[in-house]
Amino acid sequence: MSEDPELLGGAVLHGGERATLTLRREYPHPVAALWTALTLPEVTRRWWAALRADLRPGGEFSLMWLNGDPAELEWWPGRVTALDPPRLLEHTNSEHGLLRWELEPLDAGALRARTRLRLTVELEGEDDWVPMSLAAWHLHLEALERALDGGAVDWLDWGATSNARRQHLRAAYAGALRTP
Repeated sequence: MSEDPELLGGAVLHGGERATLTLRREYPHPVAALWTALTLPEVTRRWWAALRADLRPGGEFSLMWLNGDPAELEWWPGRVTALDPPRLLEHTNSEHGLLRWELEPLDAGALRARTRLRLTVELEGEDDWVPMSLAAWHLHLEALERALDGGAVDWLDWGATSNARRQHLRAAYAGALRTP
């Protein structure tokens, strides 16, 4: 992966038609705030998707991405595969494979808590799916930061407002992936 600061924290391992994407970010918020943002439906919809969850191993973890035509939105089923609150959430998703969210507290004892998030996504698909997925997750993780600060995505306007940035990120990730 390139050293482009905009792409830092993105890594890809290929295994045939299977790819493992890893993105890392640090947020100036405590682990509990990020855990809430990953597991509480009224917060997940501010940055990621609508959520139906039964937070126990084997429990439902279904998502409805809200960045499309409201008349065509549908639930994508998933299940919790590993859970260790508030540090680890792993779940499947019918369209996005296996997602693993790991939260690590930083700066123990500091006045302002920080958390490192590591998102690992295992997915199957064509090679062009990888830069597209990295770009989309990149945007969602930026939206997570805004949500942690009280903001929310305007899903009806998401496509129009994020399209140029998504295309830029997709091209940058595709270029970085081709770099030896």
